[in-house]
Amino acid sequence: MANPSAESVRLPSTRTLSRGIQGFLLCSIVGIAVGLSWKRPDHLPFLASHIRWDFALLLLPLLALDYVLGGLRYRLFFDGAMLPRVSLWDCMRSNWANIFMGAVTPFQTGGGPAQLYILWRCGARLSDSMLISLINFGATLIFFLGSTMAAEMLLPANLFGPDVTPFLRGSFVVVGGAVGLVLLALLYPAAGLAMLRPALRGVPWKSRRELPLRERILRALESGTERFREDFRWILKRRPWLLGASVLATFALFSNKYLMGYAVARALGQEVPLGVFVGLQIIQLFLIYFAPTPGASGVAELSSVWLFATMMPTDVLLVYALAWRFVTTVLGAMIGGAVLVLEVRRKAPPNS
Repeated sequence: MANPSAESVRLPSTRTLSRGIQGFLLCSIVGIAVGLSWKRPDHLPFLASHIRWDFALLLLPLLALDYVLGGLRYRLFFDGAMLPRVSLWDCMRSNWANIFMGAVTPFQTGGGPAQLYILWRCGARLSDSMLISLINFGATLIFFLGSTMAAEMLLPANLFGPDVTPFLRGSFVVVGGAVGLVLLALLYPAAGLAMLRPALRGVPWKSRRELPLRERILRALESGTERFREDFRWILKRRPWLLGASVLATFALFSNKYLMGYAVARALGQEVPLGVFVGLQIIQLFLIYFAPTPGASGVAELSSVWLFATMMPTDVLLVYALAWRFVTTVLGAMIGGAVLVLEVRRKAPPNS
């Protein structure tokens, strides 16, 4: 079990969170405003009268499955065999915290530390949580690379403008480099930490009384490097199937997210082809994954209007973008914010 005297994980200040929320809202409003001027919905009453409630209700089980799969990717490893036992519910709570902090920090820099905080409060060492976060992050990047390459080859060429291909190629380079860094950190954690230190310098969480969050994370990771190495070797030797299970859970997680987007479009009365629509969503999420705004706000809304212009009429585009954004990000961020508020009100972790 984690020893709070040896490891300390803290959230950023209320001021930092407030600025992040303001940035998320501001960028979202800017994206919506640009979308309104670009693709103004002129027949909202007509659109509201043609909502398909069967698809709207389908979003409820899809949302529940999304949250379960998000927690399951961590529960697979925190089963009490080598790593501490953390319940599926607590893994889901950590995932909600991840969604919230990812939504209010640039490049989603805060999502990971918020998840580490919840898992630490539930008895996991920081090195344990960081290991599983890296494994799942690597699985996500590998899935994005493979699925986006497949979508680019299988989708009709006339769906893309001439500017999409350079964006895709540049994103392939960025994501491929990130996969290499993840593998380096997993196989050679000391070298990975050396690479991680300059990357964490961009996290602006500081306190006048304490070390910046990035330094506290790095110190804890440096002290747990040996355990990190031993745990990964144990997984490779005793349970290598867990790595494949992580990739499968990631595939199921994002496939479900794509189905949520499809259900939103069908709920708005749009007869969109499932395969092509999912392919466009794959490319969209790939392009905005490293967007520099808080939670990809603004970028997500505009990319929806841009990519799906050939699939839906002008009156529907912005409504779709807002509804899709709410079910895939905003709702989870709201739940994650409540999780963090309740968590910080608790006393010391039960393993103290």
